[in-house]
Amino acid sequence: MLAPSNARYAQFVQEQGVDVEPLRPAGLFGAAAAADIRAALKDSNADILFLDSVEKPCTILLATTALPARVIVSLSFLEYARRPSVLARMFYRSARVATLLCDVAPENAGDALTAKWLGRKVSILPHGFSADWYETDVDLQQFGVPEGAFTIASVAEGHARANLEWLVESAHWIPMDLPVHFLLVAPADSHERLRRLIRKMPFTQRFHLCDRVNEAPGLLGSADVAVLSDWGSEVQRRACIQSLAAGVPVFAPDKRAIRRIVRPGVNGDLIPGKDPELLAQGLYELYEDHERRGSLSAGAKRSVRHWPSMPQYLLQLRALLEKSLADVPRI
Repeated sequence: MLAPSNARYAQFVQEQGVDVEPLRPAGLFGAAAAADIRAALKDSNADILFLDSVEKPCTILLATTALPARVIVSLSFLEYARRPSVLARMFYRSARVATLLCDVAPENAGDALTAKWLGRKVSILPHGFSADWYETDVDLQQFGVPEGAFTIASVAEGHARANLEWLVESAHWIPMDLPVHFLLVAPADSHERLRRLIRKMPFTQRFHLCDRVNEAPGLLGSADVAVLSDWGSEVQRRACIQSLAAGVPVFAPDKRAIRRIVRPGVNGDLIPGKDPELLAQGLYELYEDHERRGSLSAGAKRSVRHWPSMPQYLLQLRALLEKSLADVPRI
């Protein structure tokens, strides 16, 4: 039995014949979050706790200490953190963690010590995607976006203002008479902070807020261009792949890990240093050049063809989960 921390995975894994018990801890922090997770696990019959991201390793360590019959499989983004924290390393090296799933080989993680410490636990499993996983023909008018507008969409979790600030500030350099609008997908509790930032911008009516973070990949895939802010976030990664699969060009900060996916002139553009002026210039040029927009759209669809489909990914995932149960002693 599998207790995943993401409802989407639960749905697709269940289709592969794996008993699924979805686990969604409350929005708590620290010891409170650990106690909440621990209580859920104590009442669960799951053999595996599958984590699709680990933002708070200390919380998971506290939650799983001395719990019987727990095999934890963690999806780890080794290539995005040049050097994980001490707490993260403790968690990853713990006997409770059977396998680390990663999109990229540990030797390409950018940190030799991480590769040395964790290399034996890493299983390479490129992320799967499904063109129909999310709805990518969403009517954005429901969020206030005018019909026929050139829509730029982005998503943020956690520190939403910090992650979306460069996109909001790019409005300074985009002419106000153009039908260019911004859809910002962020948690509801961050909207007031974003509104304060937006009020400093010209023509505030071009900004539209949405709190459907779980649906962000489909929303970004329904826009004219998607802008990423942080490749280390699971929802950002899904939004990127889903947008490309839908033929939506992706703009992102120029970082090493993102260069593996977003290629300037092929399926989007990379902006040095999260510079809002350079971002505005790239977005304006894309708006003006219909031929380039079509070329990037076609390139976006081509660029994800080598990625495994979701069924292929899940079959490989199931094999890894079964191997973990067979190879790792129950704790």
